[in-house]
Parts: sequence; structure tokens; C-alpha cells
Amino acid sequence: MIRRLAVVVAVLLALPSVAGAHAILVRSAPAADALLQRAPAAATLTFDEAVQSAGARIQVIGPDGRDYADGDAAVRGHTVSTPIARGLPDGTSTVLWTVISDDGHRVAGAIAFSVGRRSDAAAMSVATARPPGADTAMAIVRALRFAGTTVLVGLLVVALLVWAPTVRRGRERDPGAADAADAAFQPVARWFALLVPPLLGLAYVAGIVVEAWADDIGLADAIGLRQGRIALAAAALALVAWPLLVRGRGRVAAVPVAALALAPGLAGHAGAESLVSVLADWAHVLAAGAWGGGLIVLAIAAPAVLRAVAADARGPLARGVTARFTRVALAALVLLVATGAFAAITLSGSLGTIPETPWGRILIAKVVIVVLAVLAAAISRRTASFARGVRIEAVLIVIAIALTGALTGLAPRPTAVPIDVPFRLDQRFGKRIAEIEIAPARALRDNEVHVIITSEAGRPAADVEDATVTLVGAGEVAVPLTRVEAGHWAGTVRIPSPGRWRVVAHLRIGEFRDETLVGTLTAS
Repeated sequence: MIRRLAVVVAVLLALPSVAGAHAILVRSAPAADALLQRAPAAATLTFDEAVQSAGARIQVIGPDGRDYADGDAAVRGHTVSTPIARGLPDGTSTVLWTVISDDGHRVAGAIAFSVGRRSDAAAMSVATARPPGADTAMAIVRALRFAGTTVLVGLLVVALLVWAPTVRRGRERDPGAADAADAAFQPVARWFALLVPPLLGLAYVAGIVVEAWADDIGLADAIGLRQGRIALAAAALALVAWPLLVRGRGRVAAVPVAALALAPGLAGHAGAESLVSVLADWAHVLAAGAWGGGLIVLAIAAPAVLRAVAADARGPLARGVTARFTRVALAALVLLVATGAFAAITLSGSLGTIPETPWGRILIAKVVIVVLAVLAAAISRRTASFARGVRIEAVLIVIAIALTGALTGLAPRPTAVPIDVPFRLDQRFGKRIAEIEIAPARALRDNEVHVIITSEAGRPAADVEDATVTLVGAGEVAVPLTRVEAGHWAGTVRIPSPGRWRVVAHLRIGEFRDETLVGTLTAS
């Protein structure tokens, strides 16, 4: 019995949450290692996915060691920015940043730029790493959340789809044996119903506290995160399911339990991708619960049930449970493979990139272990006893779950290379900041043009009604621009010849005011 409990505890501790990708810095203004003629008006960072407002911080440490960030960081989708105070000295400055990506992971980094001349960067006393043990604590919390959800799904699947029909069929042949088996199974199911929901709710609430500590944000900010709001909702769902499960109202309890299975996807990277990704993740969690969670329930219940019935009745009972659970597990396996493949492609970008990352290589190892588990299950159904077959599958699933746990915290995609922008014009006018980018600044090919106007707080300048850009050099070329959103225009232009071109931008503000910005581009 102690050995079986140890196996179950190992399963519970190894169960992970869904792996997610982190926000990756792809562009900055000023650019990394840039040498500018004058101090920029703002520091702007652009990531490959949306980031959350809570916990976003930018510091601009000048050569003299002072922080020249002028106000709190402003978040707009993929972009985080902060104004830079006047008086930034010449020399090399460092932009320190930390953000919480939309999937809940905290990421941090630093870039350096220089004004007028390069110098040694000032010593930085602000740490951007998480507190020691924070990642481990979050991994444990996520594991307990996923474990509790999986066990609840498995409990309902076994009780409603496996055990109940097996007992009904058994009563037709041997009522005494069926009643004895049911009398042994129900206390085990009741213990699961009594213990798992409150522990699951506690894990979700504790996760909010751990998140606040790990990311060095206030508790209110942690609740304000998408993950915090989902955690509170999940804790409430666990408490709703609790009395229903204890009273044996499994069909009614299936509604809040099914809703609980949405939480990992909504809180993880799938929630930052699309509704289809969330639904695929939901199906993946339900399938994992039907197979893995069902095995946990059966691993605990099977020994007590088999001891409760006579020896000659154990064979028919075990065959009935095995046959029904095998059908459920097979359907769950098909769903696991389909949704797992979808998630692998969606998160990694393409199947070809999977072997290129640690995430992908661990994923491949996990797939191999799952295949071995399926083979072991097929063999055990033919040659081994029911209880032994459950143990063999459980051991292999523990290994697969442990590998899945290693996936948590790893980015599925290769690290993105920051985009090099050969031409960037940053200019402050009034209480607004204009950023004009042209890349790759090559002649005789299409160049991407972006015009972004923000307030000093980093918010879109909605009062800028129109923007035009013209290149003036060996001729005059108008850049066709399309408004992407408030304060943001984009377009493409073919530069007719190499050499120096003046970049002239006209901005219309309201009905009666115009601004003209001018820079120089060297096309190669």
C-alpha cells in the first residue's frame, strides 16, 4: 500500500501545467549598441507577443549611474515604453527591463546604447532575476493545480463511464460480488471527492500569492494579471464541485470540473494565442485526465476492490473494468495525440524547428515514453493481471509526466534575433514622441516603413489624424501609408537608388496644426 501511495504522490508532484513560450524582445528604440547624436526622448521595447501591464518596469541607467526613466512603463500590446528625462549625459547608458508576458512568465533583460561617444556603462545595482526558489515554487503550484484537475476528471470518468456500468452488469451475474466491490470502491471515491477539490482551490489561491512574491508585484497586481483572475475563477469552480462530488452527484459535478479543465489553457500560452488553441488545450487536459487521472483512481481503488470480492469473482470484475477503461483510454489517447500535435506545431512555429530547441527535444522524448506506455498497456491487457497492468502504465506515465514538467518554463520557439533597423528617427514634439523606422534601407527593393506616435506616457497619440512620409534625394518618392491603429501607420517603399535621402514626415494634429519631422537615410 505504501508503494502504491508513493507512486500516486510521485504522479501528483510531477504533473505540470501546460508549457508556455516567453515574450522575446525583437526590437528596441534606441537599438542595442546604437551610437546616437543626441539623447532619445523615450525607450521603447517591442516583443514578439503581448505583455501585461502589471509588473512592467524599465530603467534607463545613465553613465553617471542615475535612473533617467521619467515615469512608469506604459504597455500597449507588444510594446513597452517609458520617457527619458532630459539631461541624459553623453556616454553609454543601459536600459534594464522586466515584463510579464501574456502567458504569465516573467522575463527580463538589458540593452546598451550610447549618446555622443561610447564609454564604460555604469555599475547596475538593480537585479532582474527572480528570488531564489521562485521558479521551483511556481512549478510546484502549477503541478498541483494540473494534478488536481486531472484527478477530478479521472474520478468522474472512472465513476461514470467505467465503474457504474461494470457494477450494473456484474449485478446481473453475481449480485453479492458486485455489491461487495462497489462497497469497497465508494469509500475510495469519496476520499478523492473530499480531499482533492479543496486542495485544488487552495493551490489556485496560493499560486496568486506565490506569483506576487516571485514577480515582486503587489497582491492586487497579481490578481489583476490574466492568470490571477483565472486562478480565482478556478478556485471558485473547485469549491462548487466539492459538495456535488461528495454527495455523489457526478453528472452535475461534471460541469464545473469540465470548466476547471479550461484554466490551464486560458492561463497559459494557449490563452495568448487564439480561441482554437484554448479549445485544443482544453481537450488535451480532459484527455489527460481521462487516461492519467483515471489510472491514479484505479491504482488506489483496485487493490481494495479485489480484496473485497471472492477469488472466483475477481476475473470477471477485472475484465469488465479493463475493457471499459481501455476503450476510454484509447479514445483519450487519440485526442491526446491530435491536440498534442496541434500544440507542438502552434507553439514551435513548425515541426522542423522542434528538434532545434531543448523544449522540442524533451517533447520528442516524452512522445517516445507515451508510445512505450501504449505498447505496455496493449501487452498487459493480454498477459498480465488488471492491477499489474495499471502499475506498469502508471510508471511509464509518471516518466512522461516528469518530462512534461521539464517543458514548463522552456520557450518552444528558437530565440528570436532582434530586428536591425538601419534608419530610426526618434523626436519629441510638444507632449508627443514620434518614431519613424525604415528597414532594411536598401535601394532597388521594398523597404518597410513604420510611423508610431505616442504620448510621453507611451500611449497612442489618437489626436494625430494623418501621417505622410516622403523621400527626397535623386528625385522625390512618396511613401504610401496605411493606418494600422491609433498613432501607428505602416507601408512599403522602393528606394530608387543608393545614396543619401532626406526623410520628411508630415503629421496632421487635429484640424489646424501640422508638424514636420526630417531625418537623413543612407540607402545601400
